[in-house]
Amino acid sequence: MMPKASQPPPVTPQQIDAILPYLDAFERMGFTCGQWPDSGEDLIPHFEHSDPVDRFVQALYDNGWIEPFDWTEWTDTAKQLIDSPNRLASADATTIRRLLTTHVRQDRFCEGHLAAMFESGHIVAALRRLRDIRATMQP
Repeated sequence: MMPKASQPPPVTPQQIDAILPYLDAFERMGFTCGQWPDSGEDLIPHFEHSDPVDRFVQALYDNGWIEPFDWTEWTDTAKQLIDSPNRLASADATTIRRLLTTHVRQDRFCEGHLAAMFESGHIVAALRRLRDIRATMQP
C-alpha cells in the first residue's frame, strides 16, 4: 500500500505579503516580462525574463510558493484556471500556490510558458486573487 500524500501546510499571510509587492510592478504601464533575444543560428532559442520576473520567481522559491507535488498530473486543472477567469477569481490560496508552481515548473520544459502567462494577464489575475484573499486574513 502506498502512503497517502501529505497535505501541504496552509498558505500564510507572510507568504502572500512576500509576493504581493510584485503586483504593482506587473501592473505598471510599460512592464515587460522579458524578450526572445536574437540568438543567431548556432544557439537554442531561449526567453530572457526581465529582472522583476526573475526576482518574482526567486521570491516564490524563497517563500514556499513552489510546492513539491506532481504538477504534471495537475496541468488539466491549471488549464481550467487559465481558461476560466471566474474559476480563478474564486480559487483559494492553496490552489494559487499549485498554479504558480505549475507555471514555474512548466517554464523549465516549455520555454516562454511563464512569459505567455504574464502576457495573457493570468499571473496578474492570480496575484489579484491573492490580494483579495489576504484582505480577509488577520494581519
